[in-house]
Amino acid sequence: MLEHDGHSAIRIKTRYAALHVARLAAGESVELPEAPFLHLFLPRGGVTLEGAGALYEGDAVRFTATGGQRVTATEPAEILVWEMHAAIAA
Repeated sequence: MLEHDGHSAIRIKTRYAALHVARLAAGESVELPEAPFLHLFLPRGGVTLEGAGALYEGDAVRFTATGGQRVTATEPAEILVWEMHAAIAA
């Protein structure tokens, strides 16, 4: 997405996707971006996903047409979130 252009440490070579990474201390939370498609992966720690419950190391969640849920760390954690938008045909 153009709004993320130049702000990424890792290029994924598509303008319709962005990778968000967060390291959270216990009790910290972040809000997931709104997008047609999201993929949340938890490589380390434990979190609570608003509306879904507890997630643990290695868990993943796919979302469609959603966003805005809060992810709160129950212990030190890292999350990876892929925000994906479909290409618009001309």
